[in-house]
Amino acid sequence: MLSHLLKENVNVIVSTGNVLNVSDLRKKAGQKPTDELTDCLRSTFAEAEVIASGAQNPVQLVTRKNDDLLEKVKEHQRPDIKIGAKIFLNNYSETGLTEAIERLFETLNVSYLDNLILAFHPRAGESSAGGDQNGEVKEGIIEWAVGSDNAVANLKKLWSTLEKYATDKKIGQLGIADLDVDTLKNLLEASTVHPTIAQINLAACCVVPPALQEYCSQNYIQLLTHSDPQELLPQSVLSDLELDSYQSTWTTRYQVHIKCRGVLAAKGFIVGLARRQ
Repeated sequence: MLSHLLKENVNVIVSTGNVLNVSDLRKKAGQKPTDELTDCLRSTFAEAEVIASGAQNPVQLVTRKNDDLLEKVKEHQRPDIKIGAKIFLNNYSETGLTEAIERLFETLNVSYLDNLILAFHPRAGESSAGGDQNGEVKEGIIEWAVGSDNAVANLKKLWSTLEKYATDKKIGQLGIADLDVDTLKNLLEASTVHPTIAQINLAACCVVPPALQEYCSQNYIQLLTHSDPQELLPQSVLSDLELDSYQSTWTTRYQVHIKCRGVLAAKGFIVGLARRQ
């Protein structure tokens, strides 16, 4: 579908643009997050425009033709819109996190985000306990990064990257996904810019852990629920898209809302892909 257009040994950035502008995608409301992303990528690849990389930046950019994303963002003054994003990482990479943020600024042509949530789940292969337990809610208890020795230390390093953007007023609110209460405490105590949003996945259980709820309340952290999987873009999906020679390094999902009306003006994904070794 797309692989024949891509150069060998060159990483790829895929930007879906505003998926609200694609009629076939609008008809599929209520999809699971991975299914939604898969369909958005298929739609992008069906009318792909590949921008060749240069010597200074050996990355190919894949976009969708006839995209109205920038038009939708610029229809209103920046103070009148709210831009929120969630970055999914399954491998520890400060460089990857920075790339994801900078690509988002560039794609939307803005200088700051209202909020950004980080979902960091080391891949199942990096955890002796396996990916099925990582971040799952069991009887009111959240287990995050079970069996991954360096997960907490790596999370703190990633958070330091986010703090720099917040300190520079480029991100308003910082959020974190799927942490158990002890890890959230650990992160809060080690950070200078505290998370003000915490997301938990209640897909497997409808119980909000009482200890987490109490801690968030005491520390002015907004507790929200979500239904995202730990790995938003698994290798099996890339294989189905005829991109099995690549692996996902990071994925960003963003939304642009009109503040006064609460209307969703634009939504899309940006995906970083690297050649598998």
